[in-house]
Order: sequence, then C-alpha cells, then structure tokens
Amino acid sequence: MVSSGEDAQRTTPPAERIAGFMHDFSIEVLPRETERPADFASVPPGTSIYLTRLPKAHFASTVQAAQRVREAGLRAVPHLTARTIRDAADLREQISALAEAGVDEILLVAGSQEPPLGTFADTLQVLATGELERAGIRRIGVAGHPEGHPEAVEAALDGALMEKNAFARRTGLELYLVTQFFFDAAPVVAWERRIRALGNRLPIRVGFHGLTGTAGLMKHALACGVGESIKVLARHTNLLQIALVRSPDRLLVEIVRATSRDENSLFERAHFFPLGGLARTALWASAVAANRFSLDGDGSIRLAN
Repeated sequence: MVSSGEDAQRTTPPAERIAGFMHDFSIEVLPRETERPADFASVPPGTSIYLTRLPKAHFASTVQAAQRVREAGLRAVPHLTARTIRDAADLREQISALAEAGVDEILLVAGSQEPPLGTFADTLQVLATGELERAGIRRIGVAGHPEGHPEAVEAALDGALMEKNAFARRTGLELYLVTQFFFDAAPVVAWERRIRALGNRLPIRVGFHGLTGTAGLMKHALACGVGESIKVLARHTNLLQIALVRSPDRLLVEIVRATSRDENSLFERAHFFPLGGLARTALWASAVAANRFSLDGDGSIRLAN
C-alpha cells in the first residue's frame, strides 16, 4: 500500500521538490566578503551566512563580520575552530564575544592548525566542556566527510560521528552535519546511507560549489580534500568546464532525486561554497529556492527571466 507521503512525492512536480530542498539554504563566505553588502542583495532575509575562519585570521574579524551579517538582516553562523583555541578560558571568551554579536549557532570544526595552539585537538573535546550550551548556543553544525578526510581514517571518522550523535541525545542540543562540496553525487548518497545504517541521526546540509570557474574549483577541491568525485572532473574536463562554471544544478537535482526516492534520507538542506562567486551564487540560489526556474530534461536548471 502506498502511503500518503509516498504518493505526494510521486505527484509533486520535480521543480517543487528542488525548491523545497533549497528552502533555508545557507552560504559560506570569508569575513572580508561581508564588507560588500550588495553581494547579499538577493538573499532572503534570515538566510544563514557561515563565516569561514582561516588559520591565520584574527578572531576579531569573525566577530565583526557576524555583526555586519546581523545588521543586514541575515543570520551569522561563524566557524569555531578547536585547534586555534588556547584553553577553556579562551573558549569562554570567544563564545561570549559571539553571543554579544547576536550569535546562537556555530559551525564547530577541528581546523587545520598543526600543532594545535592549545589544549583542544578536536571538536569532541570542545563539546565536552559544556561551554557552548552554557553560553546559549543551541544549534551546532559539525563537519561531514562523504569522501573521507586526508588526515583521518574512516573508522575514526565513524567513531567520532557516533559520539556526536550520543552527545546530541544526551544534551538535547541540535547538532547537524555540513558536508564539503563534491563533483559526483553517487559517493555522497552512498555515504549518507552508510552512516545512517551505523546509527547516524543528525540531519545533513549538503555542500555544493557556487557559480565559479573550473580552475577555482580545482584549486579549492584539492585544498579541501575532495576525494573520489574529483576523478570525475579529471575524466570529463571539457564537459564540466561548461556545466560546472554555470551552476551546480545537476548535482542538486541528483541529490534531490535520491532524497525523494528514500523517505528516510537525512539530506535536509543545501549549503553553498561560492568560491569567489558570491553575488552570482546568491542570486542563483535565491531564484531556485523561490521556484523561479524550469527543469530541462538533462537535469539542468534554467532560471526564469
């Protein structure tokens, strides 16, 4: 017997499913990019703007960027990097500064600082302090690694993910995963199913590249450790130079299609890495979220004029 939910999925037009997945999309930017408010002109009010923390950047720039984002009517979600925090006192000071800037949600990552500046080597150690919830942080994003991590084996990543699930159940805090961008949806879909079978229940914001050039994509992909799917870029360079520069539409369609076929999928929202194309990415994502597009037979998205 077909459930009402399954029936709705079969009858809902594909464009509506895509727009629904894009509802409440988020964008990740460098703090300095918040100095150009015009780049966010097309972004719906209340959209979450994630603020990247570069290894050598001053924390004050993150706080200032969070203030600018909030003044623009958007939600600031700063990165908090465990390996750049010196000790518990420094952690409290950073969280307090973010709270004063109106922040109640963060993306907690380990960071690339090697060796760590202080006592925290990973995100679990930061979570264990209890400082985040005491400061009023109720939503915490953590990194998901569909294609692995260059400095961690799969078993270690799986173990850490299960500990984060246990932490969320124990504390009642709202944890979720944010993935890196990718060039092939198949490994990402397989990863979600695998970690769900292991016991993951954290919802997932799926990372997509923004509207930028192929050279920029390659540079960022190598720096970020994008794994198996980068082979697709190598095999189909000529095709992707055309498709990927324009938009991540086919990847988005594939993820939405996989989600619609699996009612237990934990893919929840879209997260964008503009990679230098902030204004174009914001305009494109906003139009798709508002269902101002048509869907071609090859899975490409055509924005309405």
